[in-house]
Amino acid sequence: MKKLQIGVIGSAGWEEYPNNKPNKKIYELAYETGQLIAQENAVLICGGKGGIMEEACRGAKEKGGITAGIISGNIRNQTNKYVDVEVVSGATNCGEESIIISMCDAVIAIGGGSGTLQEIATAYRNRKPIVVLKGSGGWSNKVAGKYLDERELVKIELADSPKEALELILEKLNI
Repeated sequence: MKKLQIGVIGSAGWEEYPNNKPNKKIYELAYETGQLIAQENAVLICGGKGGIMEEACRGAKEKGGITAGIISGNIRNQTNKYVDVEVVSGATNCGEESIIISMCDAVIAIGGGSGTLQEIATAYRNRKPIVVLKGSGGWSNKVAGKYLDERELVKIELADSPKEALELILEKLNI
């Protein structure tokens, strides 16, 4: 059996949002989420940037986990320092989101801007389990507990904690 691959999607860091101060609360959620994914012996998949992605990867690495980051463009060595496997998508600001979601069995969303919304919509259309962390802001708050359209392909679950998010994912995947 292959390792479970769980995506952590959410707000990038200063490289995309230079005027935003880091949100300590959501970074702590991302860090804990990464730790729990590693403890589950799953691979953490993300966009490889800063912010939520970097904190999730840091948490996973500190627990001995494996991380993969999918980046836009054609240049290697662009991911955060906690990414083990860097996937260069060749796409620029459109396309890497599909690769990230395709690599995941399920996703956990923490906050997020328009890129996170693309990833949530892609996961939804591909019927992948999606769990958002309560109170993390961004698109995660806006879609929590909902379906994205009348097809009702997959309900976007709301979790009170990273532990509950991982439990919901494992339940949805029948693991």
